[in-house]
Amino acid sequence: MKDFKDKVMFITGAAHGFGQVIAEGAADRGMKLTIVDIDEPALKKTYQHILDKGAEVLMVTADVTKEASVDDAVEQAMEKFGRIDLLINNAGIALPGRIWELPTRDWEWIMHINLMSQVYAMKRVIPIMIQQKTHADILNVASIAGLVDTPGMPSYHASKFASVGI
Repeated sequence: MKDFKDKVMFITGAAHGFGQVIAEGAADRGMKLTIVDIDEPALKKTYQHILDKGAEVLMVTADVTKEASVDDAVEQAMEKFGRIDLLINNAGIALPGRIWELPTRDWEWIMHINLMSQVYAMKRVIPIMIQQKTHADILNVASIAGLVDTPGMPSYHASKFASVGI
């Protein structure tokens, strides 16, 4: 995508770190945004920064580990903007711990945030993008952890390797 002005971005994990920086940078380039995160207080700060830049923005507090929550966020974005030109699946977490020490619920949580949230968003957004019949892009944030592993982070690396694979 070369021309960002008036394009519509949908981004998860927008309250902190890369997501916040990407969202604010998109606002600087004239994009319209749907920002999504579970951390409502931090998301409100990002929302205000984007508003202060004069960009049109929709804030959606959502738990991306739940498919219905992602579906609802996409529906809200479509109601407000009528299109999605750029999907950025940025939500992610990392928990250290050896494979035999991490509780199964932590493995499931990491996989749902780092991988399944991307699947949920793509399942919902790709048909919209196809129907639009215009150029659209998807970026799944994976990190170098999706290519090279390090000791003590097996759940994180597994989720990021899977993300690279899709």
